Amino acid sequence: MKTYCKPAKVDVENTEFNIPAVRKAFDGKYKRRDFQRLLLNTGLVTEQELAQEFLDGTKQKIYTATDAIAEELTQRIRNRDLKLRPIRQFQREDGLTHKLRNICQEYPDQQIMEYIAVYSLEELFHAKLLPIQYGSIPGRGQLAGKRKIERILRRKFTGRLDVVKCDIHKAYPSVTVECVMNLLKRDIGKNKVLIWYLGALMENYPGEHLCIGGYLPSWLFNYVMSYVLRYLLSLSQSRRGVQTKMVKAIVCYADDFTVYGYFSQLTKALKKATRWSKSTLGLDVKPAWQIYHISSFEEEKEFHRMRQGGSHKRTQGVDMMGFVVRRTYTIIRSRVFKRIRRQFLRAAVDLERLGYIPWWRACRIMAYKGWTKYSNSQGCSIKYNMQNLFKIAAQSVSRYGRKEYVKYEQRMLLIAAA
Repeated sequence: MKTYCKPAKVDVENTEFNIPAVRKAFDGKYKRRDFQRLLLNTGLVTEQELAQEFLDGTKQKIYTATDAIAEELTQRIRNRDLKLRPIRQFQREDGLTHKLRNICQEYPDQQIMEYIAVYSLEELFHAKLLPIQYGSIPGRGQLAGKRKIERILRRKFTGRLDVVKCDIHKAYPSVTVECVMNLLKRDIGKNKVLIWYLGALMENYPGEHLCIGGYLPSWLFNYVMSYVLRYLLSLSQSRRGVQTKMVKAIVCYADDFTVYGYFSQLTKALKKATRWSKSTLGLDVKPAWQIYHISSFEEEKEFHRMRQGGSHKRTQGVDMMGFVVRRTYTIIRSRVFKRIRRQFLRAAVDLERLGYIPWWRACRIMAYKGWTKYSNSQGCSIKYNMQNLFKIAAQSVSRYGRKEYVKYEQRMLLIAAA
């Protein structure tokens, strides 16, 4: 059996190997006080020098300090003592579903160590994560997943097609540290130091399962999920000596996944996968599936003519990643669209009453631009004057951003001159 991340290539006890991961962990976080504190504690850079390098755009002393942090963290790995502080856990309500989720907040040293872990596991993730997996993977977000579904419905399978949407019950809490370690020992068994290091990192997770909000857990969940998807794709049935795959295609977004094929075959495949994932990985696939019987192109055109005549009926579409994808067009999920419409109506009232859109509402407006741009939303765009409001909101955000940058630059000048 092939193993990955062998000691000759991946050495977490080597400072030079860890430096790129540590620098990546600091990218975009230099303005955060907790990460600045780590840099200042090295004694290799002062607060004034830090401010001056921010103004100059140079990072010479910053990189010297980050390299010293890399050496310190590497020494902890060599000593087999990571000295990690307990992770803070708190509950936060999901804005759309109103579910209470246990969010974890890690200290900076653990965050940096998780970047080292992900950097060490790059070869494994490249080999195991499937191209059909989206979410928490760079370059594979909602838009890429939506396009994948569109290609499946409009190009790959143009005939009869059924779709079943499933998700994992309590996704992150159901993936135990023991389950992850068993898989990692199987796939990187020769690198004993790396196995110890990953186990020591995950010992700090509350409840002994993957925590929501961590950098490493997001990659590890996709890694565990890839085994479920690979098992589904491997299922086939024989009829009259001919082997046919039970699942034609899959699209997965974090813990949600849609399977494509014929309903009778999909039902058998999902029942097998549910039993296998529960017994092998501890993942519980919810029994409440969402089933879509996709209409043909001709039926879509017929419904389109009916809607032009005043009908409000639609064919079934794949509801995933905030979009509802059909054979010939894509719209925004209804509950997401309601939030978008509410913000635009309020922005129009603000514009009429104040003469401008406040920056905080403008930020919300701009966050929804992708939803309307990459869906068939021309009608509502005209109805709610979206393009004009987007333009005004962009100006408001730009003005606020310039003011904040000037304040930040003045603060840095005061610190550098102190």
